[in-house]
Amino acid sequence: MSSRLAIGIGVPICLALMATASQIQAQTGAPSPTDIEQQLRPAPKLGPSQGLPHMGVSGPEANPGFNPASTSPERGGSAPSAGKRPSSGVAASRMPAPTESHAPSIAFSTIQFAFGSTQLTPESSATLKNLGEALNHQLADQKSFLIEGHTDRKGTRAYNDELSKGRAEAVKDYLVHEAGVSPDRLQTVGKGYSEPVNLKNPYAAENRRVVVVNTGS
Repeated sequence: MSSRLAIGIGVPICLALMATASQIQAQTGAPSPTDIEQQLRPAPKLGPSQGLPHMGVSGPEANPGFNPASTSPERGGSAPSAGKRPSSGVAASRMPAPTESHAPSIAFSTIQFAFGSTQLTPESSATLKNLGEALNHQLADQKSFLIEGHTDRKGTRAYNDELSKGRAEAVKDYLVHEAGVSPDRLQTVGKGYSEPVNLKNPYAAENRRVVVVNTGS
């Protein structure tokens, strides 16, 4: 009887805890470690035989009854008619190679700082913890990441370049000292206000952000 009672009480408690965790994530807007991994993991690379259409075989191998003498001018055959190009087995080699995709990245609007400061706000901790977990576990096989700091247009270029660099360094310090991420995997850069996401309003809040880029697997 007591065991049934314990089970009956335990299940609602577990469900309540799960609901609380979901509510916290919804309130903070912090992406989960899985969300972060999906954004930062590179797409699978195509093999040498993938990504190109099947060209087929041309020339004598494609037509066993092919007679070179029937089309060769040197052997008295007729030359290809004007405006038509003879078939060639090297068409595939002339196709442009697939272009490289951009490095995977994720922008964090939930990593915030005190006004005009490199001091991280307490509300940023949920995102930073999840980022550290993703880097240490889900993305442990990825070698290097770049932390970018971005500001809005308020202030001079020099001021914002320095501020954004300091904020990127603050994120790195947290990940290294609080989350245990190896410092060798993290680089930082300050972008200032040079790359706003809201071009119509360079002073918009969404321009103040931290971006993490996967720079090497």
